[in-house]
Amino acid sequence: MKIQETESQIPKQVYTKIKDKIVEFLPPQAEAIKKGLFEGENILVSAPTASGKTLIGEMAILNAVSLGKRAIYVAPMRALISEKFEDFTREYPEVKSALSMGDYSESDSTIGAYDVLFVSTEKLDSLLRNSGNYLINVGCIVYDEIHLLTDVGRGPTLEFLIALNKKIFASAQIIGLSATISNAEDIAEWLGCKLVKSDFRPVKLVKKVYFDGELLGGKKETLNNVEDPLLNIVMELIKKQKQALIFAQTKKSTMSNAKLISNVFAPKLVPEDKKALNKLADEILNVLDRPTSQCEQISDLVRGGVAFHHAGLVNKQRKLIENGFRNGLIKFIVATPTLAMGVNLPANTVIISSVYRYGEYGSESLPALEIEQMLGRAGRPKYDKEGTAIIIARNERDLDLIQKKYVEGEVEPIISKFNSEIAVRKYTLALSCLELCRSKDDFSAFFDTLFISSLGIDLTEKIDAAMEFLEEHDFIIDEMGKILATRLGRLINQLYLDPYTGLVFMRFIEKMKESDRIDPFSILHVLFCTEEFRFIRISQSEFERYEEESYTLSLLTDQNLVEYDRFISAIKMAHIISEWIDEKSERDIEEDYKVLPGEFYVTIESIRWLVYSLKELSKTLGGKSNEIAKLSTRIKYGIKEELLPLISVPEIGRARGRRLYSLGIKSISELKATPIDKLSHILGSKIAGKVYSYLHEEDAQKKLI
Repeated sequence: MKIQETESQIPKQVYTKIKDKIVEFLPPQAEAIKKGLFEGENILVSAPTASGKTLIGEMAILNAVSLGKRAIYVAPMRALISEKFEDFTREYPEVKSALSMGDYSESDSTIGAYDVLFVSTEKLDSLLRNSGNYLINVGCIVYDEIHLLTDVGRGPTLEFLIALNKKIFASAQIIGLSATISNAEDIAEWLGCKLVKSDFRPVKLVKKVYFDGELLGGKKETLNNVEDPLLNIVMELIKKQKQALIFAQTKKSTMSNAKLISNVFAPKLVPEDKKALNKLADEILNVLDRPTSQCEQISDLVRGGVAFHHAGLVNKQRKLIENGFRNGLIKFIVATPTLAMGVNLPANTVIISSVYRYGEYGSESLPALEIEQMLGRAGRPKYDKEGTAIIIARNERDLDLIQKKYVEGEVEPIISKFNSEIAVRKYTLALSCLELCRSKDDFSAFFDTLFISSLGIDLTEKIDAAMEFLEEHDFIIDEMGKILATRLGRLINQLYLDPYTGLVFMRFIEKMKESDRIDPFSILHVLFCTEEFRFIRISQSEFERYEEESYTLSLLTDQNLVEYDRFISAIKMAHIISEWIDEKSERDIEEDYKVLPGEFYVTIESIRWLVYSLKELSKTLGGKSNEIAKLSTRIKYGIKEELLPLISVPEIGRARGRRLYSLGIKSISELKATPIDKLSHILGSKIAGKVYSYLHEEDAQKKLI
């Protein structure tokens, strides 16, 4: 449908903004308009990657803003919501938009100043607890990747959030965007949406299976390059000058496969590309103050036009690699499956090297929905007439599974993952604090609005158990049938903690009060004992070593409240952060503990939130919050306690603080007394000027008076 044909159906303010950006609406977009997109109808779009879903969400947002309303764009992953924000602000700079992905425990009064708010699922959940009074006049909420309702980690939060928003923003238009799902009708009915279901793709997708030297699917193609399946396919792509994304299931395999490809591709690079790749590789290498071994590995690979992509890379490295791939400089990326959800990065060809991953019960095949997400990256709109997606079968058993499950089969239906004690407990407290539920019947009625209830699953027993737990530990009180959140319960809710974590922290604080000396290691240990911190990887030999060490440690964590494996594993994580605040480098930590830089910084971010929560709870309970506050700052900067005074000065961080301290400048007064020329020699003239101005600003103002 040509855009000119729809001018009468689109509000003038929206039409003016989009008329020069597109020529023709894609089928899902045209259908959404017909089904009432601009009349405030709730719309669920279930369609393949690159079918135009994002524009549907953008048009709904622009329409809400044109009506004087606010809009919220929600996505499950930080990388994705950042990309959506950047794209939207580039396309519509005149719309006042904000990206909110900060601490879960903080209030944000600034959000009320914006027309459009881009948030992660968890961040919006926390904003409603801490800054809900600033979120008013909401006319539209867009839920991207809504099929992640079925994700164990993110699904319960998304499900609760949708049900909550339907209650507190009852008049807001709902736009759900999803990959193709088999039970889209069920999701649409739960949301109260009209369904736009389409198999349209702007670029034709050709699915093929590689087996025993042949590509099966459509016209059979025999490859005679080398024996290794992945390398055989890649060498064919090199001949045809094609770009490809390769999905592997582990970080280790992404790195080994990238090296394998680099060995055959790097020698074929032309001098001009080599020069540009060397420049990019140098940027990637020097992202950290001191490159780690992983930095060196990825930099070396990028010099050869190949990269790996996984959570072990720091954000800046990932963005440099993604941009290098988009501009055609990097020809092959080997990635873990999270890339398929995280960013918009299409390629001419997608290769899935394995359809298995290690799960709770050993090796298991991936869900068809995940495979479909990966395959959907094949084919670049505006560049390719068709995209090729190849799944590698390494034996006949694989071939049979791939054919039946991923080529001929349908993707799995979306099912709720809300049926957990943690989710029910956490959101029972949230509802009480929001004062949306005052009686047991109110709670039951709210939980009946969740997707899980539409599937016939009864949560009554879990609700009763949650309320019993919350009342027993003074998070809620029952005053003659009226359920009220206590001051303690409200604090736990604002801090975005599972109430059970609140209990673990409370017991820890009680023991802290009785101790003469607080060891930072013990504080770090309790943080990692919480369920909020998910990332703990530990080998059997490490477990045995830390278990033995546990007998010699004076830890304050109540072991009766923590699963034994987590209690022991948390000792390793406490050692890692202890090394960091002892000013060990990321390289040393990677080598000693096998924790990659990207994983390490995610750990730091999580722990900073948890240590802040522990500090605030300690304040309320009369604990030793000053000790926790000092540790919080040390974690932020990675410093020994002796540097705390110096890093309070803007522009003075870990490296500069240590340099000053080693030269005998150990306090603010000593820093202030240091001549500007000496400071310039130590810090460089630009930084020295800022530091000197900051320290002497008050003196200058007094002179003026």
